[in-house]
Amino acid sequence: MAEKAIVFIDGGWLYRCRTALFSKLGAENFEIDYSKLPHLLCEDVANALDEDVSLVRTMYFGTIPSVRSGFNTAKQSAFYDFLAQSCNYDTSIHEVDIGGGEEGRSGTSGGFSWVDVSLATNLVYFAALPGVMDVAIVVGDSPDIEPAIRRVRHLGKRVQLVSVHSDATSTLLDLRPHDFAPIYLDDHAAEMRLVRETIKRICKQCGREEETTWAGTDFFCRRCRGRHRSS
Repeated sequence: MAEKAIVFIDGGWLYRCRTALFSKLGAENFEIDYSKLPHLLCEDVANALDEDVSLVRTMYFGTIPSVRSGFNTAKQSAFYDFLAQSCNYDTSIHEVDIGGGEEGRSGTSGGFSWVDVSLATNLVYFAALPGVMDVAIVVGDSPDIEPAIRRVRHLGKRVQLVSVHSDATSTLLDLRPHDFAPIYLDDHAAEMRLVRETIKRICKQCGREEETTWAGTDFFCRRCRGRHRSS
């Protein structure tokens, strides 16, 4: 019987780690193939265990600026919808007031701490459910989730940490709350890279046909997107 795995992703950390992936491929831009990522991680765990691994679910934890912050969140909301609808992620998105800028996400807004608490809570919750999870695959580096990871291991579950080589000295890895050698995303940069195909799609709003690389469920042409942003 296959080992059951759940992937827990700190979305903010993964976004910041794109620079390591850029460097690995010598690229100026890099888009992650989010539909492929969880399966790549499960393959690595399967190789480490020399057993089949079944992906139960992928959980993504992130933040979004609140309306009062004055930021246009349409693109970010569309991305989260894409993860949920096209990649079958379970998304937990917390609204934060970033006020004067991106720096406000840490500390005053509590954005990072909310992600840590939510991720840690779900780790312990799924570990405590009988027959749901055998392996927790944690994509992130916050040392604040280390107590939850240790509790997960006390419950008899195994933990796989996912990092990048530029974060190899992170506190979480130093604390060693894991059962396997870390997976480094930059080792899989070429496999993770999203290759977009240009296709013709019909705008959901006006019915106009336009070439695009957007693979999400709903497509809106440039004209309708422009009207939405200016409204």
